Amino acid sequence: MVPHNPDFNYNPPKIDSATLADHAPKPLTPVQTHADPLSLRLKEIAKTVGLYRKDDPRTTDGNVDGLVSTFPVYVASYANGDWACNMRLDHDGNIVAGSVPDLVAKINEWSHGRIKGEVVPKPLNIGGSELMDKRPPFIFFTGHKDFVLTDQEILNLRDYLQVGGAIWGDNALAGEGSRFDVAFKREMKRVVPDPDKNFQPYDLTDAIFTKSCYPITQIPPGMNYYAEAPQHLDLDGVLAILYTPNDYSDIMFMRVLPGDKEVYVPNDPPPNTLFTDQDFWSHRDVFYRNFDLASALAVHRLGMNIVAYLLVRFDDKLLLTP
Repeated sequence: MVPHNPDFNYNPPKIDSATLADHAPKPLTPVQTHADPLSLRLKEIAKTVGLYRKDDPRTTDGNVDGLVSTFPVYVASYANGDWACNMRLDHDGNIVAGSVPDLVAKINEWSHGRIKGEVVPKPLNIGGSELMDKRPPFIFFTGHKDFVLTDQEILNLRDYLQVGGAIWGDNALAGEGSRFDVAFKREMKRVVPDPDKNFQPYDLTDAIFTKSCYPITQIPPGMNYYAEAPQHLDLDGVLAILYTPNDYSDIMFMRVLPGDKEVYVPNDPPPNTLFTDQDFWSHRDVFYRNFDLASALAVHRLGMNIVAYLLVRFDDKLLLTP
């Protein structure tokens, strides 16, 4: 699978994954910031996750049924990775179509205005100052190549997680042990360099399946029927990094029209719209064996659950913060 955008130039370093451990950068010296109790972080966290609340009609018992949230969605641009592999970029490097725009459009439709996302066209360079300047509630991190983050990217991500940010990583090369799977877990362990912390699989009884927008009773299959459990890495008992190993991002590159019964596949996609990837569609049931409407709906529902959970995961703790 290669990047679908012809203007996206990817020149990966020559890395032999078989000997990667010999030359991969050593983890940065652990710092104690992540060991601070959550109570000491909440005021900074409120500046991140509380920034996007448009309306907050909570009752005295903490009911949030009427909550309306507007939020930006940033795609992470990172060193040595093909982070635009399921996006379309214009000549200025702006995101004009792809998996994340299709997902956000569906979230906005299904939520009936309660959750309003907007994809920021300019990818977010996690090695610069923007990550901490903007403090988005989460960033979307995808690819299917091996990669090694720079030390500055590691430090920026670590600081970002400390103030309540979150990373949703989606493996565009489905399956445990694939190039992106190995690289993502290794690099995120550098971000959270605690030897006692490892990615843990979600159980179907966890909140992203049972207490979000859609009740989900089985893992939605990603591309080519991969259906491994989503995984998480927490800080102070709260989700910080969520990882989906099944290549949901490529299946999200399907534009399901309102009504959920028809897929939009134009013959000549205009440059600034929501549509279905023609290569995936034309090769469905051959190379992409379950790139179909049913799979897309299941994946979009889980995606909506994930986004909603990322937005409210600190709410109960922030309610108790003076």
